[in-house]
Amino acid sequence: MPQLENIFTSSRRTLSALLIALALSACAGTAFNWDSARQIKAGMNEQEVTAIMGAPYLVKSQKDGIVWVWSYADAFSGAKSVSVVFVGGKVVEPPPIPASFR
Repeated sequence: MPQLENIFTSSRRTLSALLIALALSACAGTAFNWDSARQIKAGMNEQEVTAIMGAPYLVKSQKDGIVWVWSYADAFSGAKSVSVVFVGGKVVEPPPIPASFR
């Protein structure tokens, strides 16, 4: 019976490791919360926005300015993203975030 017990213990450990790996791989992007995003105001500089939101997930150049994007997805709560446009190193306008987003 000790061999059978070892097999079950080994199987449980393997299953636990697989579940943890699956949970971790199901997360992508840069975590943020909507309340932090609501603090972004027009005229803020990049350092101020980074202090509130952390580093962006993506930075891209467009004809209307530099766009910073925070995007996050996980298997439990789905996906969310917010973007901010900078011109001359300053926020052009705060991102529109519906009140229902929590």
